[in-house]
Amino acid sequence: MIPCNPLTTEELALIFEGDQTQPMYVYQDGVPDELQVLKTNCTEIDPQDTNVKMLIARMYKTVADGDRAGVGIAAPQVGLARRLFLVKRFDKANEPFEFFINPQIVWYSAVLQQGDEGCLSIEDRYEAVYRSLAVQITYFDLEGNHYQEVVEGYTAVIMQHEYDHLNGILFTDRVVEQEERQYEDATLETPLVYEV
Repeated sequence: MIPCNPLTTEELALIFEGDQTQPMYVYQDGVPDELQVLKTNCTEIDPQDTNVKMLIARMYKTVADGDRAGVGIAAPQVGLARRLFLVKRFDKANEPFEFFINPQIVWYSAVLQQGDEGCLSIEDRYEAVYRSLAVQITYFDLEGNHYQEVVEGYTAVIMQHEYDHLNGILFTDRVVEQEERQYEDATLETPLVYEV
């Protein structure tokens, strides 16, 4: 595993502003200083740093918080330019949230799907985005164990959205980028249906 810079004093202060039962403040694209963090290419985090567990707990409280609940959240959205995100696993029983430390999407399917996306960091905006139908992702757990899996459907879409956050890309950037491209619809004999 690549050595990581330890969490800074400022990062630790953000993590410990509240306890694990309290959500964190979500950075917004309309605030210039916060947008700068959202547009940062994030650095890796040490999965075995004991503070990461608290960060994950607080990020979970944030993404599951009341009226603004979401299906995924990345560390830069709570002010930490680190490579960590949480995703709701619609592809698993009971749809649990899972965390991904230093994730890398190493393969994207050529087959795309289009769907409306929103973002906790971009208020009241939803637009259609093309994403790969399936991805292969690698990541670490809190013990530093390395994993790899292929994920499909809506969960793959969420992973791509959150992974973009780690590279300083917002879904609105994808909308602009995709306006320049041409896409063809593929007709399937048996349509794929995803319950969201």
